[in-house]
Amino acid sequence: MLAAERHARIAQLIALQSAVTVPDLGKRFSVSDMTVRRDLQRLEQEGILVRIYGGAVARVSEQDAAYGVREQVQREEKRAIARVAASLVNPGDTILIDAGTTTAQLARHLHGKMALTVITNSLCVLRELGGDSQITLIATGGTVRHSTLSFVGSWAEEMLSRFRADRLFLAATAVDLERRLFNSNVHETGVKRRMIRSARQVILSADHTKFEKQSTVKIADLSEVHCDHR
Repeated sequence: MLAAERHARIAQLIALQSAVTVPDLGKRFSVSDMTVRRDLQRLEQEGILVRIYGGAVARVSEQDAAYGVREQVQREEKRAIARVAASLVNPGDTILIDAGTTTAQLARHLHGKMALTVITNSLCVLRELGGDSQITLIATGGTVRHSTLSFVGSWAEEMLSRFRADRLFLAATAVDLERRLFNSNVHETGVKRRMIRSARQVILSADHTKFEKQSTVKIADLSEVHCDHR
């Protein structure tokens, strides 16, 4: 089978199943895992799919993608960003952690930092840090947005207005060429703007796929960010 024909068949499978794995494709087409990975890389470049660990998923908008799918995209890069971000957190700090797949990775690196206060709208961060007795954990409350596992709405914004944090670890859907930050959902954007106003230092935590793009709603100008990790 020619590579072009194999690519077309893989694209059809993605359209039908929404996800494929490297071992299954290798068996189906009688090719090596390395060949399958090259095929997936080519199809990703063509905008047909997004590679994840062990396979690929259909490309969908940031707004529509399930949290579990987005969590797998650029996973190693997100882990590396999280490690660097955690190094900026000092014992005794009060920090804000925005909801997002990269910022959720940050929470895993905060264990052991003494007398830390974490304020978050992320259900994933709450789950990760909820059992750590060394961390004072504060949830914003509000309405849960299931696709991002985050609290949104006026209650969350009002709660955030009561706090002042040393730094905010902010998530964003896109950063365009005019140095503007965007998000895909208007309800989340209000919470993000309130977080920015409540923090002395704003640190953008985003992988490289978020840059040179636009999304639905502007959050802020990049000039309002003091540091970015990508």
